[in-house]
Amino acid sequence: MSDPPATMRTTAATDLFDKYVLPKVALVVILAGSLAGTWVSGRLGGQSAAVTLAKWLYFVALGVLTGGLVWKHCFVRPRDLGMGAGDYCAEMYARFDQIATGSVTVLAVTGPVVLAAYASRLESGPLVVGLGVLLAAWLGTLVVTTRGSGPVDEQFRRPAGLFALALALAVVAGTGLAEVSLREFGPIAAAVRTIHLLAFGAWIGGAVWNIFVAVPTGQQRPTAAVARAAGEQLERFRWAVRFIIPLLFLTGLVQAVTVFGVRLETYVAAPIGIAVLAKVGIIGLLAVIFKLCPMWRACSPIDGVCDLEGVGEDEPPAAPTEGNADD
Repeated sequence: MSDPPATMRTTAATDLFDKYVLPKVALVVILAGSLAGTWVSGRLGGQSAAVTLAKWLYFVALGVLTGGLVWKHCFVRPRDLGMGAGDYCAEMYARFDQIATGSVTVLAVTGPVVLAAYASRLESGPLVVGLGVLLAAWLGTLVVTTRGSGPVDEQFRRPAGLFALALALAVVAGTGLAEVSLREFGPIAAAVRTIHLLAFGAWIGGAVWNIFVAVPTGQQRPTAAVARAAGEQLERFRWAVRFIIPLLFLTGLVQAVTVFGVRLETYVAAPIGIAVLAKVGIIGLLAVIFKLCPMWRACSPIDGVCDLEGVGEDEPPAAPTEGNADD
């Protein structure tokens, strides 16, 4: 006796979209690496364990929101909003808004702690005040955009959403400048630290969206149109990751060498040096995971479908939606 349709549909959805064991491991790996890096910065700056934990949560929430906004407004494209995958995109936006609400709450709690830590070392100068203003404006914009309930085509790349993305990048840059200023400010060090934080945010935010937004939503709608939209968005993210991981590794290596030099004995002589080596090794492990991960080579979330142009050929074409030409 054959399995009932409902059971077959559930099994198919799991088989088609659940290839995310290694990506979840990679997410845990990058979180561990970021915690190690934040601990090292805290030790170098003489921060308490509570401030270090608050700063790590701040970095994670900042990354989840920044990378998520990049996916929402860059990896999702106008043609994804057509009749075939419009509901899929709408559900992804709604799911991301729930995650964003939690991240905003984390930033609202940890942001004042981080700003106070910066002010205690840098005083309430233009940098700290400016970062506080940017952070407050960004959180306010996010509250407005995540509470929006309009149609998905109205949410896509609307001015408020793009403004939130621009503020996110500005907050990341301001945080990078503040971090470098805690020791001795230098333009090269500031650029390296900012690029490192931007790469971290793009990766972790994109990973959270892919694993906890795109996949659960896709499991509910394992259709050819959804597979095409999901596969193309995933391909854009994978393309970006090919640059993000090397940037994470190189900028992390530069920061380590700048502080500790190149002698191995310097690193293994103290726990803080071992933590630095661990972070660099974790980023290297991340690259290996993605090299081995089936998602790295696959071009579609569906097993056996490697030509996205062939997905949905047997389905009638979706009616064109005005203003949905891809860019």
